[in-house]
Amino acid sequence: MKLIKAGLSTLKAAQVVNKSEYVESKMTGNANFPTPSPTLVELTAARTNLVAALSAAESGAHADIAKKNQSVKNLRDLLTKMARYVNSVAGGDVNKAVSSGFELAKTPEPVDKLTAPVELSARMSNYVGRIDLRWDSVRGARMYQVYMCDGDVADGGKWTMVGVSSRTKFEVTDLEANKFFSFRVAALGRIGEGPASEIVTAKAA
Repeated sequence: MKLIKAGLSTLKAAQVVNKSEYVESKMTGNANFPTPSPTLVELTAARTNLVAALSAAESGAHADIAKKNQSVKNLRDLLTKMARYVNSVAGGDVNKAVSSGFELAKTPEPVDKLTAPVELSARMSNYVGRIDLRWDSVRGARMYQVYMCDGDVADGGKWTMVGVSSRTKFEVTDLEANKFFSFRVAALGRIGEGPASEIVTAKAA
């Protein structure tokens, strides 16, 4: 998945130098990308060569200008390869990808509506008094609120929020053994709480 881009198409030679220096600083010691390809040594060497070539090209000599152009190309190629490496290793994690110093390939569209979580499932756990819940993620959700009803849903049973999770799973504990409980989940985001999922029922171990 392409999360970030090299962002070099509109940059002049001196700006490519600045871009590389910034990426090098962000990638140095970055635990998200332990084995950069190309290496940071290669990237730094190419940047240093370009800085020297830019200085030499001020003479106006054709040979120096040609060397500068080749040095720019070399650094651009390495940065492009580094961007591909970052996209490959990030595995779809936007925060991890942007920690590399590269910019997002596309600014995410703002979320103005949350949908109801789907594929909610409730499973009896191997532990007494526990039920394990799972559901699919909702775009724009920062947290999920889990609701439980221990009465008859069809007869006006009372819903109670039993937990909040930043992940798409939750363990409901301290339940009465061998009793059925109903659950539903709602996403919580920047715009507030979204609609609730469908109701599922399971028996506590």
